Amino acid sequence: MIMQTQDITKFEFILTLENNIVIQRFFNVPNYNPRSRNSDELYECVTEICNTIATDLKWKTLDYLNDNINYFMVNEPTEIKEEYFLLRIKLGEEVFISRIFPAHIYHPKVRYAVDIRPKIREILADVTNVLSLKKL
Repeated sequence: MIMQTQDITKFEFILTLENNIVIQRFFNVPNYNPRSRNSDELYECVTEICNTIATDLKWKTLDYLNDNINYFMVNEPTEIKEEYFLLRIKLGEEVFISRIFPAHIYHPKVRYAVDIRPKIREILADVTNVLSLKKL
């Protein structure tokens, strides 16, 4: 039996909200292509991940507001503090790629309870595929 060896490179996926970790996962990329680092494919993949998370938050905000339609604010509206999600993919200690997107536009009950765990396997598979592409 002949064993094939693959070069495996370990990456880290981190999503934070104002320096608080929302989700952190380590994942392996077999046959990592270093040229993927500056590729349009990687940029588009990370952009699509952020857009997917943002769309999910938008729908959850709409559901929350719809479910609480009879709730009225008694207090004066307060100024909204700008908050941002930060998605990073790291190789070792080096940030490989990062992207920020606004969090303050979603209802606080939604943004502070964001949960992408059901989608993380698909997200990491997409990133892994892009990082191991031979043709970019």
